[in-house]
Amino acid sequence: MSTEAGDASAGTGAYRAELTWGHLAPRHWGTWLGLGLLWLVHRLPRTLLRGLVPLLARAMHTGSPKRRQIARINLAWCFPERTPEEREKLLREHFRYAAQAMLDYGMLWFGSPRTHAARIRMVGEEHYQRLQARKVPVIVLAPHALALDHGGLRMSQAYDGVSFAKPMRNPVVEWINHRSRTRYSGDIFTRDQGLRPAIRQIRRGRFFYYLPDEDLGAEGAVFVDFFGVPKATLTALGRLARMTGAAVLPSFAWYDATSDQYVLKLWPPMEEFPSGDDTADARAMNAAIEQAIRDTPAQYLWTMRLFRTRPDGGRHPYRDPAGARATEASG
Repeated sequence: MSTEAGDASAGTGAYRAELTWGHLAPRHWGTWLGLGLLWLVHRLPRTLLRGLVPLLARAMHTGSPKRRQIARINLAWCFPERTPEEREKLLREHFRYAAQAMLDYGMLWFGSPRTHAARIRMVGEEHYQRLQARKVPVIVLAPHALALDHGGLRMSQAYDGVSFAKPMRNPVVEWINHRSRTRYSGDIFTRDQGLRPAIRQIRRGRFFYYLPDEDLGAEGAVFVDFFGVPKATLTALGRLARMTGAAVLPSFAWYDATSDQYVLKLWPPMEEFPSGDDTADARAMNAAIEQAIRDTPAQYLWTMRLFRTRPDGGRHPYRDPAGARATEASG
């Protein structure tokens, strides 16, 4: 065991979440117990594991009122054309897919390479391969799907790449999740390291699995539409593509219940991107993310505070439930 966590990975400056003696402290014993239970669940036959999904989904739906409310607001703002009943059905589907993805973290953390290749497939891989054959750098635009880690693991199993991630608060979960994310070729950088490490790795020919769809505030962002609603949108994707000459492949990771497989779908490179205009590029990025979400809308991470930063600096809807209810009613 290492005596320090978060060391830089040799040669790349990447973040590392090392296992330390501190991870065995009594306050973490509950987490270790949970990991043991997840390991046991991972060993169950798939029919039995899938049978647990409705129970966990119900518990997540009823036991997470705050997240449930955030998701309701997001769905009301993004899908005003749907009835409240239709949005509520979408919300319940969302929690069912979230439960499936949570149980299948056992597959990510404890599964074999053969299991990963069999349970997670890629669609549109030829778009990446064509760019790779021409030695064109690639940025994979990866929205916050429920199966985001499943797609990232499969991509890093097949190709050499890097990504950004925010370390989790629980150091035990952070360690095992980071271990999974970097099991194959992947390196992870933290946001406070800035974009320079990613730029260097892209220029070296490694793909960048980039997640730019969170609302991180007004700094470094412009307000452009996301499902018709102004959203604080990062402008870094266009600048990264300009500085590295990278093509941008939109993607989305989702669970296919019919085949009991996860799917990482890659679309063709974004056309006329970057344009050189930060606002136009941010709008194009959001349009690509919207297109990906519309294919499987229940499998996006609707519990994020997507509209936390408002253009006028006013109160966001998650702090004003009455206003959120009024918005939903008007939809």
